[in-house]
Amino acid sequence: GTSKLEDRFAKDFLDKLGLVYETQYKAESIGRYYDFYLPASNTIIEVDGDYYHSYGLLYEQMSPMQKKNKRVDEQKDKWARERGINLIRIWEHDINKNPSKVLSMLKEKLSEYSLKYQKEQEKKQRPKKP
Repeated sequence: GTSKLEDRFAKDFLDKLGLVYETQYKAESIGRYYDFYLPASNTIIEVDGDYYHSYGLLYEQMSPMQKKNKRVDEQKDKWARERGINLIRIWEHDINKNPSKVLSMLKEKLSEYSLKYQKEQEKKQRPKKP
């Protein structure tokens, strides 16, 4: 399910920007879920809690749970990359302390990704030359 942080992020950022999104987007082949998928820009957004995703810690300083989460995050990053899906990770402390920075970053990246995705879709729809 979605966390309180994810719910707040959706309301304060995605809804504010008027974006269409899916929550708990499933990557079937690895049995993992992503926080949000935005079909118009072919983008996944992961909202990373500072403790759960070990913000600022070296690997040696992480708890076993944090080390496992780090490996899962790397697996999820790789899955998205291999499928040409854009991935944005946003830290909890940025959502809480720098909301205007997060909002402007989202606008910029999603605008760029939407244009890129539209061009890719247009290329796929062009008839092949004989």
